[in-house]
Amino acid sequence: MNAATTIVVILMAFFIGYKVIGWLFDRLRGSQPAVESNAQDSLAPGPHSVGSLQTADATRAGGVGGQSRSQAYENPETRYAKVLGLPRNFTGPEIKDRFRTLMASYHPDKLGDLGPELREMGDRKTRELKEAYEYFRVKYNLK
Repeated sequence: MNAATTIVVILMAFFIGYKVIGWLFDRLRGSQPAVESNAQDSLAPGPHSVGSLQTADATRAGGVGGQSRSQAYENPETRYAKVLGLPRNFTGPEIKDRFRTLMASYHPDKLGDLGPELREMGDRKTRELKEAYEYFRVKYNLK
């Protein structure tokens, strides 16, 4: 191989590597939520809090009402069973037991000493658990 061919091969390798690296960075950057230029404090609650970023991700993914696309068209029973971590063939007592176990782990008294972000996450999880249990309580007439 002469010197000109070697230089061309090296330049092409750099060019292809540059394009591949750029493509990877674009893919990684595209999966993260976009931060608006007028965002104030990222830890302050408000329109830029964690919940709104998750909603923005779900909306960007094509979801309806803040849900991801798969959640928007998923059967509510399946979605709520996932929230409670139930097996496919669950029974009424399993629903109650799982709900009580999860609620005990996310109880506000247990999360009181943690930071505000974790308390907010616990509150959000508690609301999801209550919503799931209420769905099953009404559907299967649990007491």
